[in-house]
Amino acid sequence: MQRNIRFRLVKLCCIALLALTLTVACHSSSPQSSSGVSEVTSAPKSECRTVEHTLGTVCIPFSPERVVALDPRYVVDPLLSLGIQPIAMSVYNVQEQETLAGLTAEQTADIERVGDTYQPSIEKILSLKPDLILAVEFAHQAIYEQLAAIAPTVLLEYDIENFETYPSFKANLQRLANIFAKEAEAKEVLSEYQSRIDALRQQTGPNPEELEITLLLRYSDAYGLPHPEHTSHEIFSDIGLQDNINETRSDSVSLEVLPEYAPDILLIMDYENNPESFFLDNPIIASLDAVKNDLVYFVDPETWSANGPLGVNKMLDDLFLFLPEKP
Repeated sequence: MQRNIRFRLVKLCCIALLALTLTVACHSSSPQSSSGVSEVTSAPKSECRTVEHTLGTVCIPFSPERVVALDPRYVVDPLLSLGIQPIAMSVYNVQEQETLAGLTAEQTADIERVGDTYQPSIEKILSLKPDLILAVEFAHQAIYEQLAAIAPTVLLEYDIENFETYPSFKANLQRLANIFAKEAEAKEVLSEYQSRIDALRQQTGPNPEELEITLLLRYSDAYGLPHPEHTSHEIFSDIGLQDNINETRSDSVSLEVLPEYAPDILLIMDYENNPESFFLDNPIIASLDAVKNDLVYFVDPETWSANGPLGVNKMLDDLFLFLPEKP
């Protein structure tokens, strides 16, 4: 009988020890807040990675498959050049016409539209069940919380009140490449770009800086010059050409000052679809050496508004035709 009693005591001790062990284990796996209530543990960090953006940080999937890109110029073009095709995109609507800023309808035929860049359809985006949304500061900061409630959203910095913060098209490409771990692809794209730049430098001869080029804009019944952050300036600078830019960022320039620039090559980007005679019959434009030497060219505003490698390559295609070959 004493053996039975001892056996029962040992058994009870083992049960108590097991219960104590389980209690400690449970407490160690459930962190306590200062109020004594268990906190919800976050998802394992391996499920997503943190990306910094203009509003802070956001955790995005490692391999997003359903990307919505809310700008053709700064987002869709560089994504496509990296081999990433979003499931949906916004566009610019100018005079009720879809504008893709350097892209073509064929390049974006399989990408669903979710409205204008400045007024994308929240309902449409929600219905597509994206796992990542890429937005731009100047158009989407006010609706960021709505977008972030649908899916992780990265807000790319483009502040129209401070153009000096605008990244170059090369820096923008690398920024997006970092988000998708496509740095090698971006390096290849930029290497191909540099090869074409080198070929253009060869075409113009040993001193491309001796050539002065002007891109003249026509819009809203006025003339203008590109701002310093315009992609054309980046391209011209890479080639080594001198170009004239609007450092004051005024809305227009007087045509009377154009002869002061005395461009060797004149490019005209007309948003109003005027006939060529509208410009060439103008006595001020007709007096330019570029016109007299038959070095005036009309460029497509859609193409020359690009800010991604696909559109930029179309601009380079034009320059191979426009820039004079060395003697």
